[in-house]
Amino acid sequence: MHENIDKKVLIEEIEGLVESDPNAPISSFSMLDFLEIPELLSMKESLLKSKANRSQENEKWFDELCKK
Repeated sequence: MHENIDKKVLIEEIEGLVESDPNAPISSFSMLDFLEIPELLSMKESLLKSKANRSQENEKWFDELCKK
């Protein structure tokens, strides 16, 4: 099922998401090489959810700022 997924590309996507997430629980990108595709996909999904939540929080903050 995961044989068509390029692990290197997936790791690069995760690294980009981690760099934009101040709460990301990753201290070293080198550990990503040791994870399997399903674990990496789960991590990517969690980081995307975190990014979406931060975007919603920023929208609320911006809306409040504009009301002032």
